[in-house]
Amino acid sequence: MIRALPISLLLLLAACDAQQAVPPEANGTNVAEVEPATPEVPSLEGSWQVTMIDGAEARPLGMTATIGAGQASLVTGCFRRAWTYSQKGNIVDFTASPGGSSNCGGQTPGAQAETAYAALDDVNMAIFSQQGKRADMSGNGGNLTLERR
Repeated sequence: MIRALPISLLLLLAACDAQQAVPPEANGTNVAEVEPATPEVPSLEGSWQVTMIDGAEARPLGMTATIGAGQASLVTGCFRRAWTYSQKGNIVDFTASPGGSSNCGGQTPGAQAETAYAALDDVNMAIFSQQGKRADMSGNGGNLTLERR
């Protein structure tokens, strides 16, 4: 009998805890059925200034990005590289579009520009901050930071 009392108390406490695990109802709706709101992800469409390339400041380069209607381009001076792109939330995909690209008569882009082009080729994620005015883009080829113009 002495052993039965502690075991009975443990079973009683376990039963009380199990009842508290059921979520309370709010306005007749089970709380477990309510889905959290998904925040709106901004669109990449628009005009951007490339401010960082792989963590290095890009301002001296003066590179701009224009994104819209499934097309994207990076321009610095007379160099232009083009891509097609798609965006689903924070997931992005860029595919080089050589027909939309151009070089300055016989010149080649600098190392920083080439690094930016390579980064955009493999970007697969865009994380937005500053109410969508900044996009940190990353992938296997490197990282780009864009700020809306």
